[in-house]
Order: sequence, then C-alpha cells, then structure tokens
Amino acid sequence: MKKKLVLLTVALLLVFSITQVAAAEMGWGDSPHKLNSDKMFNPVEKLNLTDQQIAKMREINQKTYEQTRDLRIKLMDSRHELKQLKLQKNQDQAKIDAKVKEINNLRDKLHGIFQQSKEQCQSLLTQEQRDQLNQLRGNKGPRLNN
Repeated sequence: MKKKLVLLTVALLLVFSITQVAAAEMGWGDSPHKLNSDKMFNPVEKLNLTDQQIAKMREINQKTYEQTRDLRIKLMDSRHELKQLKLQKNQDQAKIDAKVKEINNLRDKLHGIFQQSKEQCQSLLTQEQRDQLNQLRGNKGPRLNN
C-alpha cells in the first residue's frame, strides 16, 4: 500500500498541487507529510508546458479537487470513527471491519479519480514531455518529502 501511495504522490505532483496539500494535511501514511517548496516538482519548468497545456491542466486539477472534496472529507471522518471504535474496551470487531472496508472503498474511489485525472493530464503532453516525465520518475525525481 505504501508503494502505491508513493507512486500516486509522484504522479499527482504533475498537476495536483492543491490535492497534494490536502492529502498532506490528512496525514496519509505513518507520519505527517511536511511540505518543502524547495523539493516540489514544478511541471511548468521541468516539462516546458505551453500556456494551453497549463490552462487545461489547471481545469482538470480544479475539477478533480471539486470531485474529490466530499470523498476526502468522508475519508477523514471515517478514519476518525475507526479510531473511536478502536478506543473502546469491548471492541465490536464487526463494526471495525465494516469501517475498514468503508475506508478502503473510499481510498479506491479517490485513487480511481486521481488515476483518471493523471491520464487526462498525461494525454496533453507531447512525446518529448512524456519521456522527460518518465525520466524524472525513473530517477525518483523531485517530490514531496515522504
């Protein structure tokens, strides 16, 4: 799961800076994610994006943010509810299992939306830009501290 999260984070750095901030604030993973602007990937500079590409990616980014906002809030609420269930003397394992399933379903939905947005953004890139992006990924290029 950690590998998926890292891969997703690297991919999303291309266009989802707002979503990345929200995800970092949600504390996905074992430790809080701290932003460091010196290590953030700047797709405009690194990939030499055109004004048209930037505008379309910003549009996709905004749509994705709006589409995932309620899901992200629900995920935070569900994680809190799970913690509350686990902080009981006589834990109801069926309720815990149901909450874990709910959390995983929410994560899967979010991942699907992010994946679709990533593919939309990548389809806007030229072959040269895709090659550059793959090279940055292959080198475990710039990303948020994980």
